[in-house]
Amino acid sequence: MIEHAAALTIVRSLIADGANIPAALAELNTPAGETDPWAPVDFEDVLTGNATAPDAAFLRRNDGAALLYPGRVHMFYGESESGKSWVALHTVAGVLADGGTALYVDLESDALEVVGRLMSLGVPPEALRERFTYVRPDTPPGNSPGFQRLLNTPYDLAIIDGSSDAYALFALNQNDAADVSAFMRKLPRPLAEGSGAATVLIDHVPKGANGSRFAQGSQNKLSAVTGAAYLIEPTEALGAGKRGTVVMRVTKDRPGRVRAVSGVYRKSDRTQIAAQVVIDSTGDGTRFEVLAPDEADEATRADVWENLRMRVVEYLDAYPGAGITQIREGVTGSASKIAEALGQLVIVGRVRAEETGRKGSYRHYVADPLDPALTGGHGIFADE
Repeated sequence: MIEHAAALTIVRSLIADGANIPAALAELNTPAGETDPWAPVDFEDVLTGNATAPDAAFLRRNDGAALLYPGRVHMFYGESESGKSWVALHTVAGVLADGGTALYVDLESDALEVVGRLMSLGVPPEALRERFTYVRPDTPPGNSPGFQRLLNTPYDLAIIDGSSDAYALFALNQNDAADVSAFMRKLPRPLAEGSGAATVLIDHVPKGANGSRFAQGSQNKLSAVTGAAYLIEPTEALGAGKRGTVVMRVTKDRPGRVRAVSGVYRKSDRTQIAAQVVIDSTGDGTRFEVLAPDEADEATRADVWENLRMRVVEYLDAYPGAGITQIREGVTGSASKIAEALGQLVIVGRVRAEETGRKGSYRHYVADPLDPALTGGHGIFADE
């Protein structure tokens, strides 16, 4: 603070120079080294067009479109084992492969699992040593120098894995709207705005809340997202030795760039498919494909058909010799689609159809791949 006489002299000088007096007074009354959060914001860059909303830059699909915005807060949420952390780690791997930097705040797992998964994604040890920061806090940050350093270190990407535990770390309740706002101002937003990182919170959906577009806890979580939020839905089981798939449905997109390149709007939960992620662990390491909506929709339909065909094969494994009527009654799904799936299986030789002696009546068996006399797909749509 300055004395009245000195302030009067300065104000007179400012008036002569045509300065903004209220802003100048606010600056004079702010202690050295601090800024006044209630001071007027200079928006001249907006007026002149020099300030624009950011383009998404990270987590790119196969068509080049990205899903995460620099300097904004995002959310991945879904059921347990839905692939949320795998998608986050794939994003980390992509950033490191491009020469960028990433931070991982881990409140659910440990370095063995996180770093091990990144190495399975092909990230070399030197990239992890040089450009990847991993922290596993178990106490409130308080005045921790390490915490302040994280907030002020430039990162391209920051992942906060374990939203529920993160709230607990700050002694805040994720079911309380005011606490959600407080938490966002204590960790995700300072991290995104201070480091410039595309910041991702990994969260869960409420138990038994099928079709919910919200994460567990207060609905204010979605309101506090400044980038985009994604509901992660598995369409094929994930696991070691499996080729699984998950769909990323955008539930909120504040800048609006992602929804513009996403799939058909689903009115029931106001979401769109932003991408389908294929997670292939059938060989050495883990391979990812992030497909654009058109291809994702096509892949989803293909997965549905393959799932139906597999259910028919599993039924015939349990009940060899079943007829079409029995198969329709024993396999969940549309009768016409089950018949079509069965026809496809016979045509490609995965199922063998044998006539029963009655015209148009067949019994069906899982085919022996070594059997040279596989029956063609004749008459299998007829009822017995």
